[in-house]
Amino acid sequence: LFMRNSFIFSILVTLGQTGFSTLAAYAFARFKFPFRDKIFFLYLTGLMIPGIVLFIPNFVTIRQLGLIGTMAGMIAPFFLMTPFAVFFMRQFFLSLNRDLEEAATLDGATKVGIFWRVAFPLVQGPVLTLALLTFIQSWNEYLWPLLVGRDEEIRVLTVGLSIFRQQTPQGAPDWSGLMAGTAVAIIPTIALFLFFGRKVVDS
Repeated sequence: LFMRNSFIFSILVTLGQTGFSTLAAYAFARFKFPFRDKIFFLYLTGLMIPGIVLFIPNFVTIRQLGLIGTMAGMIAPFFLMTPFAVFFMRQFFLSLNRDLEEAATLDGATKVGIFWRVAFPLVQGPVLTLALLTFIQSWNEYLWPLLVGRDEEIRVLTVGLSIFRQQTPQGAPDWSGLMAGTAVAIIPTIALFLFFGRKVVDS
């Protein structure tokens, strides 16, 4: 159950964060709108804010929305964009040859068509890298799921391992059981690096 919840949490966060960040990065890299550079700079200042500072505001917001103890409440703070992800993808979009997009425009392609048929296929490596990094980070997330998702039905594996250690009867913890659970927890990340590690390095 905990493994399944971790997969659901990590996959949804990865899909949402990678998708929205890629779209936002393409907009910052290619579209011209008022105060674009200033907005991007202001957005990047989020990189200087420690994540722990946002815990209380996020928790209050999620509580007011009535999402405490739900999967949606755990996913919400991570689902949209992050400054690092937008900055990371924007740099790759800026490096793309504009001639390809101009040729697509002459052929009658729309902005959406240019993104999906020209730009996105050229940055599949960076997108895969961002998705992999996001998945590993969300898979190892502990503090936020501990605060919001302590119910057993939505408890993720990292929280489950912590509670397993705390629920050990009097005496020493069940280290063999805890190490077995930890070994199971690292299998997905190792498998991802085995299959996609070369593409990440190439990107």
